[in-house]
Formats: sequence, C-alpha cells, structure tokens
Amino acid sequence: MSVWSVVARVAEETTEFDPDKVTPGFEGFVFTGLMAAGIIVLGFLLVGRLRRNAYRHEVREEIERELGENGDSGESGGSAGRDPESDPRG
Repeated sequence: MSVWSVVARVAEETTEFDPDKVTPGFEGFVFTGLMAAGIIVLGFLLVGRLRRNAYRHEVREEIERELGENGDSGESGGSAGRDPESDPRG
C-alpha cells in the first residue's frame, strides 16, 4: 500500500461529510444567473451585428449591380455622365 492511499484513507475517515458545505448556495445561484443573462445579451448583440453585416453586403451588391447596369463602373464618382431625368435621386 502506498503512502498516498494511507493518507487518503485516514483523511476520509476523520472528515465528516457536510452537504451544506459542498453546495454553491445563494452566491452560486446569483453567479449562474448573471452568467446566463450575460450570454443571452451577447447572443442578441451577435445576431444584431450579423444582421447589420448581411444588410450592408446586400446593399453593396445592389449598388454594384446598378452601377454595372448604368455602365458607370469606371467613372470618378459624382453624377457626371448620368442622365438627370433617369436618376432616382432627383
């Protein structure tokens, strides 16, 4: 028998089990609740960012498609070269 097994057996025999000392208690309950609330908030923030990123991507694709249809892909911005009557911005 090793020394560690003897020490463990003696400690086991002399220690009385108290179930109140091994429960998390009120502090553990509050901590778990705060962790759950924090994870839920982070989830909502993540979904918002993903949705915003998807909308930006859709708008960029739409702008590129419109510019490709008008043939203005190589011009230097502004409204030069556009027909003012067909411009939806007015």
